[in-house]
Amino acid sequence: MPYHPTTNNPYAVRCVDAWPWYKTKFPGDQFCILPPPPDKGIQYGVHPQGQKWFEQVSKGDMSGYENLATEWTMEDGDEEQANYQTSAANDKERNYYRAYARMRAGSHHMIVSSQMGGTLEKWGPATSTGLGALSLPGAQRPDENAPKSLEKPDEDKGLFSRLPANAPVVFNMHHFNASGGAILKEAWTNLWWESDATIELKGILGLEFSQPATMAIPPGTVQDFHYSWNISQPIRLVTAFGHRHAWTSNFSAWIEQTDGKLDILYQSFQWLDEPTYRYDSATQNPVPAPEKLTDGASSGIRMLMPGQKLHFNCHIEYTNERAQSEGAPTPDSIGTLHFANEAFTAEMCILFGSTAAVSLATPVTDTSKLPDFATLR
Repeated sequence: MPYHPTTNNPYAVRCVDAWPWYKTKFPGDQFCILPPPPDKGIQYGVHPQGQKWFEQVSKGDMSGYENLATEWTMEDGDEEQANYQTSAANDKERNYYRAYARMRAGSHHMIVSSQMGGTLEKWGPATSTGLGALSLPGAQRPDENAPKSLEKPDEDKGLFSRLPANAPVVFNMHHFNASGGAILKEAWTNLWWESDATIELKGILGLEFSQPATMAIPPGTVQDFHYSWNISQPIRLVTAFGHRHAWTSNFSAWIEQTDGKLDILYQSFQWLDEPTYRYDSATQNPVPAPEKLTDGASSGIRMLMPGQKLHFNCHIEYTNERAQSEGAPTPDSIGTLHFANEAFTAEMCILFGSTAAVSLATPVTDTSKLPDFATLR
């Protein structure tokens, strides 16, 4: 069968394709993946069996998915943010390039970082973990692939990320269950070791400094949260993904060229299934089509050049009409909307992603006129 980054990927072999016995009563069995060979990489994750997950299940023992404590499951309509502490258990610092993150449906985000955050193999209270520590591959949809191609694109030569020795791993997971039934909180991550490591990937945290403290959106209003960076040196943009909640009907990012032309970089209208797009010579992203209200992005290698500006905007509609379309409580029943993790009773506007070798600073509020495509809904 043709290569597919999720369904037919030798770096992320699905359990359902390798093990006839892999069946649980929870949705998302198709996202379980086997670990790399021990000399080629590592897998860490979130499992009710703890670090004995693979040892048990590879032998056909599925008993670890039965009689689960309530901390492992969520009923329809439940919402929760919690941290899970585990470890990668690698004996020395390693570099990796390929990373494949999977989680069962129902998680609005999975922010993963290398730091100590609690007792191993335990759920604990949610914290701001992940935003200031060494970032590890995460996701905001059940499957995330880096790269999205079987072969390494030529321009990725030398790209790598670091995994510290004996790395502690914290999963910060925001679950919102709209499935109609019970879900299981479970995740898998494969990292494949890389010897060609000369250009380190840098994470983008596109969060304007004052947003968490000052966001205050009155019921019945429509507002835009518009931010930008002035580019002063060449920067290769490798990935981008916008993060927001139910009240943002349009998340757009674009490049303003030196001649004033605007190129859509990233656009998402579907807050429950927010995409991550990659910019390389092998990946073909869906073509942006704002007039059709479909998610899309530019394709190919994207270099940010001096004199350009990188913009992003969240078009937030805190209205009864939006509440009805998304099955949310009415704004009057919630009150003023603030920055927080809850999907319906809070909002946020952040551009995440990665760059090659050079970091982007904190974005600033932009008051310039918005393009029409950024406010379509």
